[in-house]
Amino acid sequence: MALAASLSADGAGARMPRAARTLSRARSLALALALAGVPWCAQAWGPVGHRAVGAIADALLDVQAKAAVAELLRSDRDREGRPSGRKSLAAVADWADRIRGGPQDRPRWHFDNRPLCGGDRDMRSWCPQDACATAEIGRMLAVLRDRNRPQSEREEALKWIVHLAADIHQPLHEVDYAAGGNRIRVRLRGRRFRGAHRRKHDKLSLHAFWDSRVVALALHPEGDWIPRASLQRLIRLARAEAPQRVEEPPSAWGPESFALARTVALDLPGISCDGPPPRRTITLSRSYVMRSESVAQAQLALAGARLAYLLNIALGR
Repeated sequence: MALAASLSADGAGARMPRAARTLSRARSLALALALAGVPWCAQAWGPVGHRAVGAIADALLDVQAKAAVAELLRSDRDREGRPSGRKSLAAVADWADRIRGGPQDRPRWHFDNRPLCGGDRDMRSWCPQDACATAEIGRMLAVLRDRNRPQSEREEALKWIVHLAADIHQPLHEVDYAAGGNRIRVRLRGRRFRGAHRRKHDKLSLHAFWDSRVVALALHPEGDWIPRASLQRLIRLARAEAPQRVEEPPSAWGPESFALARTVALDLPGISCDGPPPRRTITLSRSYVMRSESVAQAQLALAGARLAYLLNIALGR
């Protein structure tokens, strides 16, 4: 039975956090450079999507918030404690993925474990000890707003907010089914990828498709680089968002992404609440991939617009 026709049984077990990625050393990605056409390394929603969200927010910050961000990042350090040179939201957007396995790592903060099947549950059941994206972004906002806190604490809170704003807008970061799609294998067939992904039959998990591949498709990378036009398009989309939608609190973001997980990301044959996740590899149709690209692009733009609004309120006044 199709997922849309059956959402009655309990979902699969708790989602495991996204695997740590080996990334190259952080580089400053100020928006002025991005809009001048300086390329960004295109690897995943982590580095590419997160930095795109940060760049959108950089473009939409007001003057006071820009100055506050620059001051908070003035003493930013990398994972080894050395001066990082990161000066923009785009540059620090994937910081929370770069610290995986280190003392600052908080694996459960990157997602919400909302149950796909079995109806609504109290937040305490899917966010134990408030260790989830929605709870933590609220807590980090409180730290950022408190000017009596040490600058180092407010700077770290800023970096978490930038990262979590993007994570919450990834649909499969908001649902528990099949470990957020990590246990569902998919194949892209007959699709030519730009960059390094040119295999005829490309297999990966559904979560990895949404975390990385769909972003590369939506932003049209040239080789391993994202062109200026893609960032400009996202910024235009962010500016066009209705104010009432941009001003929604973070507590409203997760349910929106959860709805997209149900109606788009998990709208695949064999996915149902009437049984276990499919064992066979699912071939993604061209229509599914195209719809996913559109959703990913819209979510990135919306995340950037909402992030800028939050920071303008928290830092600009």
